[in-house]
Parts: sequence; structure tokens; C-alpha cells
Amino acid sequence: MAESIISVLPHEIIIEILLKVPPKSLLKFMCVSKTWLELISSAKFIKNHLELIANDKEYSHHRIIFQESACNFKVCCLPSMLNKERSTELCDIGSPMENPTIYTWIVGSVNGLICLYSKIEETVLWNPAVKKSKKLPTLGAKLRNGCSYYLKYGFGYDETRDDYKVVVIQCIYEDSGSCDSVVNIYSLKADSWRTINKFQGNFLVNSPGKFVNGKLYWALSADVDTFNMCNIISLDLADETWRRLELPDSYGKGSYPLALGVVGSHLSVLCLNCLDGTNSDVWIRKDCAVEVSWTKIFTVDHPKDLGEFIFFTSIFSVPCYQSNKDEILLLLPPVILTYNGSTRQVEVVDRFEECAAAEIYVESLVDPLLIS
Repeated sequence: MAESIISVLPHEIIIEILLKVPPKSLLKFMCVSKTWLELISSAKFIKNHLELIANDKEYSHHRIIFQESACNFKVCCLPSMLNKERSTELCDIGSPMENPTIYTWIVGSVNGLICLYSKIEETVLWNPAVKKSKKLPTLGAKLRNGCSYYLKYGFGYDETRDDYKVVVIQCIYEDSGSCDSVVNIYSLKADSWRTINKFQGNFLVNSPGKFVNGKLYWALSADVDTFNMCNIISLDLADETWRRLELPDSYGKGSYPLALGVVGSHLSVLCLNCLDGTNSDVWIRKDCAVEVSWTKIFTVDHPKDLGEFIFFTSIFSVPCYQSNKDEILLLLPPVILTYNGSTRQVEVVDRFEECAAAEIYVESLVDPLLIS
């Protein structure tokens, strides 16, 4: 049947039709004929398919993956959440980790790949849409005696090299009170780790880093024993250079905990107004120029005891269906909220009592085992 269709329709029309097909169906189509197998598995087709579905204004292929406290993963369609359906259907999804535990966490998602790290196993790159995963090589870092170690992770995409990169920062605290760091970066194309220049001074707080426009961002604290921020640092994945950013002007008045997030294609921060307060401000950085420009977009209420747990908050967003609206999804465990940019109202969408983290990803054909 497939061969007869191919013989009748022009090749360009076949490609145009297949580019609109969901990844799971395309996997089945690869078994139809050798011609379709070669076409669908080609790097050009995968890239064009990703570009098309990622920019789909109805977000038909966007999913939200929720991580439960017991390290189970559940998935729902993004449109159902944005449409505020009364009972959003969550589907169980298996973990790619050999020994999933409560010590497994989501680092981030880029182009359909989800990065997971574990205190027990090696880091894993996973595409749940095509059910393919790759366990990264062991970091093999040398540990120092008499030191405490904390690992900070980041995951992003280097567009200049068409390469996916994982960053692991070893924050080292010696018994004497001094501190140091070692920055390790993994290249999926090279399938290897190497060490790069470290950032200067202060203490990384949020983990993992937030990926925006080719850069990973972390918040910095001036004191290892507090959660008071002094600024934000970024790592450019293309040239692997560090840069410091100033925080919103109003933040310096209180210096309370904050969380980094991503709103659309912009870096965002969720700033707690005071340690025992019941609301926080959400700011976005609207440009990527040398001069930082922050804009406060809304204030959200939350439990009084949020405090230091603000660092586990996920801020994520996609534009709403109408061009004159923006809708932001905000996770304040166990509550999922939306902010409507048109009405400027914050609304509770759903509650997931066991939810520990969440991430938006797009279903794609990107296979971590075939990138080289």
C-alpha cells in the first residue's frame, strides 16, 4: 500500500505529509518500506520535523512530564493544561534509569531530549517519544580528601555545533572553610567529558541551571550558609565563557530567596518578597544585550512556609493560542497555576500532591544514540 502511494505522489508531497505526522506514528511508518526508513531516519528530515512541531501554535506535540517524589514519571498533553480541563489525564511513563530511586532528578529538556541525573547511576539523555536513551560515560572526577561535594547540573544545546551538552559543576567545600569548583562539560557528539574554565567566586544555589538562548544560568549566593543572592551567572555553551548578570533592582532591598525559570524565550526569576511572606514577584529579562533589562510581570500568592523550598519551583511558559495573550504555567508544589497576560489574573489549574518537579518537552525524533 505504501509503495503504491509513493509511486503515485511526488516525493515533495510525501515529505510534506510525513512532516506533519507525530513521532510515534512515524516510527511505525519506518517499518513500511526501505524508502520510508531512509527518509524518516535522515538527519534533514528529523531537523525539519522538529522545527515544524516545535513551532506548532496549537502545541499538539508538547507534553509536560511530572516527576513524583518516588521517582515515577507521568505525562500529560500541554493543551489540556492550558485549556484548564477539569480532570487532566496523566499517563504513567517508564523511567530509562536501570534503578530509579528518589535520588533521580530532571535536569532539563531540549528538542525532545530530557536529561536525568542520579546519585546512584550515570547521567542519562532520554527521548520518551521514541523510547530511546543513552547513558553518559562516567565522569571520573578525582575527589579530594576532607572535602564535601555538591553537584550542580545543566543541559543545553550548542546550535553552532549542532551538539547537546551536559554541564556538571563540582562545588567543593573544605573542612577549613575554603571553597573551590570544577566545571565538567559533556559533548554528545564527542561522547566524552572534559574540564573547562570555572566561574569566579560565590556559591551556586539553584540546581539545575536554566537553559535560554544558548546559555545556562545559575543564581549565586554570597554566603554558603545562606540563600541570599548576589547575582546570576551564565555559561555560553558555544564559546564556554562565563558572564555575570545583575538581579532586578527591587531584589536588593530584601535579598530573599529566588528561583530561576524560563518564560518563553526569556530568563525569569521568582523573587520571594520576604522570608515569611505569602507572595512572590515574577520578573523576566526581555533582552540579551550587555545592559540587563528586567520587567515585573505579576505577583503570585503561595503558602507562608515556601521559604527555601522556592529553589525547587519550576517556571515555564508557552504563548497562548491568541497572539495578544501570553499564558505562563507555574509550579508551586503541589499546585499548578496559570497567569493570563491579557486579564493579568493568576488561576489554580490543578493539584498534583506527589509532584516534585515538572518540565515541558516536545515530542521529536531526535535519537541520542545516533548523534555524532
